[in-house]
Amino acid sequence: MDNISIQTIIDFVSKFGLTGAVIVMWWISDKSHQRTLAAYRDDMTELRQMYKNNVHLVEAHEALSKDLKEIIVMNTEIMTQLVESIRTNQYCPGVRLEKRAKGVQA
Repeated sequence: MDNISIQTIIDFVSKFGLTGAVIVMWWISDKSHQRTLAAYRDDMTELRQMYKNNVHLVEAHEALSKDLKEIIVMNTEIMTQLVESIRTNQYCPGVRLEKRAKGVQA
């Protein structure tokens, strides 16, 4: 009750009666309701900002995932070429010379 003493309330009720007391109680309740609504508004503003931050985080993650996908595809292509080169022995000079001597074309 915003620094209102009991004596002040008793004086007010004795001067203005029950109607005055109801009005005072309504005014106090309204002030409390306004504080509650202000706190709720602040909480919702904070929640809205958290959702916006989450959207930015998801967008950044998508960009990172796209880059990572490109790197994985590139590495897979290179590893496939490497495996094929190993299977055909393109990097061993001795094997290349043996294939040419036997007439095998690689």
